[in-house]
Amino acid sequence: MDNPNLSAQFGEFPSLPNTQISHELLVATEEGGHENGLSSEEIIKAAGTQYMDACCNEGFNLNQFFAVPALPREIRNGLEMAHLLLCSADMISNRRYEEASRMLSQCKKLSSQLGHPIQRLCYYFSEALQERIERQISSEPNKAKQITPDYYLLALCTTVSPYAKVLQFTGVQAILDAVRGEKRIHVIDMGIRTGCQWTTLIQSLSHKISSSSVRHLRMTAVGVNSDVLEDSGKRLTEFAKTMEIRFSYRSVRISNMEEIHEGLFNVKAGEFVAVYAPIVFGRLLYDPILLGNTVNVIMKLKPHILVVSEVEAQHNSPSFPNRFIEALFYYSAYFDCLEAVRHDRNDLKRVKYEEVCLQNEIRNIIACEGESRWARHIMMDRWRCFFRMVGFIEMRFSYRAWYQARLLLNEYNHGDNFTIEPNGSAMSVGWKGTRLYTQSVWSCKRMPKG
Repeated sequence: MDNPNLSAQFGEFPSLPNTQISHELLVATEEGGHENGLSSEEIIKAAGTQYMDACCNEGFNLNQFFAVPALPREIRNGLEMAHLLLCSADMISNRRYEEASRMLSQCKKLSSQLGHPIQRLCYYFSEALQERIERQISSEPNKAKQITPDYYLLALCTTVSPYAKVLQFTGVQAILDAVRGEKRIHVIDMGIRTGCQWTTLIQSLSHKISSSSVRHLRMTAVGVNSDVLEDSGKRLTEFAKTMEIRFSYRSVRISNMEEIHEGLFNVKAGEFVAVYAPIVFGRLLYDPILLGNTVNVIMKLKPHILVVSEVEAQHNSPSFPNRFIEALFYYSAYFDCLEAVRHDRNDLKRVKYEEVCLQNEIRNIIACEGESRWARHIMMDRWRCFFRMVGFIEMRFSYRAWYQARLLLNEYNHGDNFTIEPNGSAMSVGWKGTRLYTQSVWSCKRMPKG
């Protein structure tokens, strides 16, 4: 059941108390404008602070705050959009759908898919809130489905998102660190995209043939798109030939994770088994039994190393206000990051990535409930408890993995704004202190009981 007091949820958000933005700071951005002034995340925090004041103080006039001439127009519009989103979400929680729709209509007029980060953020969130209204008032809401990506969309993700690249290649480095001296290696990719990171593995292993006697590299790729599986296999096989390394590729096409079982992977005695799971387990949180069964299958493979990448956020709350606030902060940092590294407003690749990939997640988190809500992200501390409980042992990243992650991030514009920090033994990456993804490494030392 929704908590009707959105302002209370906003006030409990952990990042807000120490980073409240004063009116004087907003005015001080007049000369710099949006790009050199406040980020989307800071605008959301400022709007939230003023929203709480408006809710708690009957004499506070929020419209007068937005009307201050000294505020740059872009920041003033950003504050107004954020305020409209907060009010709309509050009204939706109280089932005041007509009023919420009117405010969302105003927000849409100020927002844009091609504007500043705050405009793009508010555009997609207003779309998601409107969809939630439609689902709430519909007697038969449509079940949300995950998009089955084609090769273009998967390649787009790797190209546009700096986090996809750093997680992929850091994961490869973790596997390379673990396979030293092994003769037969079996890599299982539980959610292959383009497979471009595996060329690095192949190349590195080919250079070690004389010293470590790598005799055979097998790869099993799991996916839902036959074309992606086939294209990835062809490219990796051709590349392995140029590296003169014995390589075999096998694809496993599934419709969903319910079809996964131990026999699909044909693990052989004496193989070093490495399992790579990119944003796999978080998509199964809607069905705890399916999640448990999937992890149990992986346990039976007795992997020497399991590399797990997941979104570092708390988007699995049953409370809509909690999810809304958490998602608003998370994606504000994400849109700020994409603006910095791909600053061309007409960058069609970035626009497409936001329109398909990020919007798909935002709409699911905000608009859907029950089994329709597949985008359920949780924090690393909860994943750590889960994997330890089922019998995995957490490992640490090597210095080489940390160094490579920082090196990759520094290649982007404003690379010093990327955050890379330890999360226990795991590695979290993000933007200006906001964690966005976490990668962890595990080993299997025993079979699950029973």
